[in-house]
This record gives sequence, C-alpha cells and structure tokens, in this order.
Amino acid sequence: MGTPRWVYIFLAIGLMAASQSGNIIRLGDAHPVAIAMWRLLIATCLFLPFAARRFETLQTLSRLDILLLGLAGAALAGHFFTWIAAVQLTTVANAATFFSVNPVLTATASYLIFKERPSMRLFLSIGLGLAGVAALGWGDLRFDTGNVKGDLMAVLCSFLFTTYFLLGRRLRQKLPNIVYVTALYGVAAVVSFAVMLVWRLPIVGYTPRTWLCFSLMAFMPTMLGHTSFNAALKYIPAGRISAATLTEPLFAGLVAFFAWGEHVSAQGVAGYVLISASVLALAFDPPSKKMEAS
Repeated sequence: MGTPRWVYIFLAIGLMAASQSGNIIRLGDAHPVAIAMWRLLIATCLFLPFAARRFETLQTLSRLDILLLGLAGAALAGHFFTWIAAVQLTTVANAATFFSVNPVLTATASYLIFKERPSMRLFLSIGLGLAGVAALGWGDLRFDTGNVKGDLMAVLCSFLFTTYFLLGRRLRQKLPNIVYVTALYGVAAVVSFAVMLVWRLPIVGYTPRTWLCFSLMAFMPTMLGHTSFNAALKYIPAGRISAATLTEPLFAGLVAFFAWGEHVSAQGVAGYVLISASVLALAFDPPSKKMEAS
C-alpha cells in the first residue's frame, strides 16, 4: 500500500508553518525555555480533547516504549530550547544554515539504527538542499565571535531534532499520531516547566505581544509543523522527511516576498532554484517497500 496523499499535503502545510518559526520568535520578549513551555502547553491542551478518546492505545506500550517516549519528549524540549536560543543569539540566516545539517545526521542515524538505506536520490536531494540554504544565507551569514554561542546552539538543536525524530520513528508505528504528539508535547511541556522552576523563570506576566508569540508558536510550527512531521513518520523514512525540512527557508522567503514585498536577490533566486530541485529529487524517489509495509 502506498503512502496516502493526505500525508504529503499535510507535510507541505506543516513545512510552510514551521518555516515561520524564526520570524514568530522575534515577536516575543521571553526566555527560550518560557517560549518553549508555553507553545508546548498550549498545543497539548488544544489536542487533548481529540486525543483522549484514543488514550487506551497508550496501554499497548512496553516499559521500553514509555522510556523512549520520555526521552523523545525531553529531546524535543531541548530542541526547542536551543532553536529559540539560537534565533535570539545569532542571525536567522546563521541559525537556519547551521541547523540544516540535520538531514545528514538523520539519514546516517536512520541507516545505522533502522537500516533505512539512503538512496542516491536522497543524497542528491540533501546536497541540493544544503547548497540552496547556503546560497540563501551566504549574504547574511555573520562569522564573528558575537554569534558563536548562537551558532553552536543551532548545531546542538540539529542533534536534538535527530534524536527526538528517530525515537518517534519507533513509537509512531504503535500509536495514532494524535495520541503520540499529545503525549510527546505533554512530556516536553512538563520538562520545560521543570526547567522554568529550577531556573526561577517567570511563568506569567508577559506582554500581549509575547502572548501572541506563544500562541502563534503553538499553532504554526508546533500543531501544524511538528505534528505533520510526526504524522509522516509512519509512512516516510525519517531521512526523507528531514531532507524536506530544507525547504523551510524557501517557504519563509516566499511568504516574505508576497506578504512584505521583500526584495529577492539573484543569489536568493539561485538558492530557491536549488531547494526546488532538491524537492523534485525527493518527489521522484519513492519510499522503500519495507517502509510502506511497516
């Protein structure tokens, strides 16, 4: 049985939503852990009524699976902490460029752990996508000591994304997506809240603009973005989905062009063409039969 068409449609919508994360973060004036906690808590609360009807499926999990769910939630929380911190500490171009190593990490780890052999087209897609991201960000990259901490956060963010993603690869075979993401976001929210208490960060008392940031982060990159990634995990190899995240700068640029009339340079056009080519390479590289049957 092939991958349902809705999976690709939902993933495309999710990628567009996730691509706006860096811009939304700029709206808020809060610690990265606070932004992560509120986006996760809001998303969990909104999904809970829909997931509660199927919570009995959690009883099918083994003790190992429950441990892995806890680790996935902790890794997701860490991914959000480091991504938000990276955007706050360095340029959006730097953060996106350094985070873009995640498809290489995910494809390699998927092969080592799940024996999902990367195809030549996947390698081609990743190569084209990385070249496109580099072309888009080259003019805005800032290699100076003031950005080092943020750049390192973006690299760490990439490792944590791969960790949470591969843990989800196993769990999504056993749980409906709505149950999995609700439990996942709930665990990550609890981890984030615990960190806030330890670091004595303010839980409330934010400006309306910052609450808007929390709400938009919950709805767009979380409920649409990461939820679509996890929905696709049951049908599409993790390396391919990770490679698809390289399209996020393309979607962000298109929104900025049509919504704000931002100028697109010749170098930017070249980047968009390369990323579009990477999408075509993925589109003509169907998932393996083994993955489709799982």
